[in-house]
Amino acid sequence: MSEAGSSGSWELLSSESLMQTPYFALRSDRLRLPDGAVKDPYYVIERPDAAIIFPLTASNEVVLVRQYRHAIGMMELALPAGLVEEGEEPEKAARRELVEETGYAGGEWESLGAVASSPSLKDNWAHLYLARGVEQAGPQQPDEYERLEVVTVPAAEILHKVRTGSIVSSSGVAAVLLALNALNETT
Repeated sequence: MSEAGSSGSWELLSSESLMQTPYFALRSDRLRLPDGAVKDPYYVIERPDAAIIFPLTASNEVVLVRQYRHAIGMMELALPAGLVEEGEEPEKAARRELVEETGYAGGEWESLGAVASSPSLKDNWAHLYLARGVEQAGPQQPDEYERLEVVTVPAAEILHKVRTGSIVSSSGVAAVLLALNALNETT
């Protein structure tokens, strides 16, 4: 297979925009595969990149948010996260989202890399960050339709939250695992 980031010998023959919304766009691509077969349609959901934060307080608690997720029909316990606005640097978006969703800020920030949560369907990346030593800086400033409850969990219990299905977002789980790995490397 070809290197990551390269299309290899998959050839884009045509692309058609099917739908545009403020949150995503849907397009239909026509592709020629390496063996000459033509895949038509190949649907792609275009989404802005996201930023996900593993915020850790000085007392070793992870700051999470609990909110209802209609698409999966459940309350989700999640790391603070949000979309990167056009032209915005991912870390700046991460810092903004942490304040908006939780009221926490500050700390020492470290990039944990980026993951693609559903690369067969979506074109976006989730930029993951570890923020050590965050502190309550003010009130939450959620978006108009966000209903978030801030929850803190001891870092020693966060993996249990993943294993028991309290934290279900694939990008969030990746951020948890990478953050715990980074924290273990420094202790």
